[in-house]
Amino acid sequence: MSSTQALSVPTASPLDPERERLADLERRSLLAEQARQQAHRLRTPLSVVNLISETLQLELFGDRTHRERLQRLLAAASTLSTGLSDLVRSMRFGDGPAQRLDATTLAARIVRIYGGRVVSIEGQAAPGECRGLEVQVERDSFEAALVHRLRLIGIGTDCNGVCAHQPVLEYRGGAASLTLHLRAEGRQPPEIPVERADLQLMASAAERVARESGGTLTLTENSATLELPLASLDD
Repeated sequence: MSSTQALSVPTASPLDPERERLADLERRSLLAEQARQQAHRLRTPLSVVNLISETLQLELFGDRTHRERLQRLLAAASTLSTGLSDLVRSMRFGDGPAQRLDATTLAARIVRIYGGRVVSIEGQAAPGECRGLEVQVERDSFEAALVHRLRLIGIGTDCNGVCAHQPVLEYRGGAASLTLHLRAEGRQPPEIPVERADLQLMASAAERVARESGGTLTLTENSATLELPLASLDD
């Protein structure tokens, strides 16, 4: 090889900034949900420790040695409880104010980022023209929950690979609510590893967002349907 001949070094393809942003929201949402669940599981036994310790302190009022030991136990339990609260606060996600958003347009954009398509419903406006179908949601939580729902129907999590299935978004606006229906299409049903702990966290996080937005989420083996109340004129 000539000393002047340059080596050909393959360059990495640039990352899609929108997919990277959504992946970051997805990670933060899962970490926050995991922290909430861990804190919830530990707070119940901690409350039992506190209750029994306080009861024993009253019963052993004249026994200074045992009362001091119980006090140390209560102090330790209080430290652990404070640590759990600090953990949840450090992992906070989606705690901003709810906004009035065109959820159909936002969902359609995310579905298309993941290679999907939007199905027009007869009589409904096209995404981008759905100003009458606005909902009141916290934006980061809504976007993360939508990515969670894509994973739960097999987009990027089935055994056939990330490109084996494409998401399809169907939407319908009623008199008081908006319905967003997601399904995966491909040559065969997606194989979803439902035993994975992260998918269980995704389901919990997505259901939490729906509930806190005043709506409902229905998950099946190959679809996810979100129904949200439409924002009122006063919102």
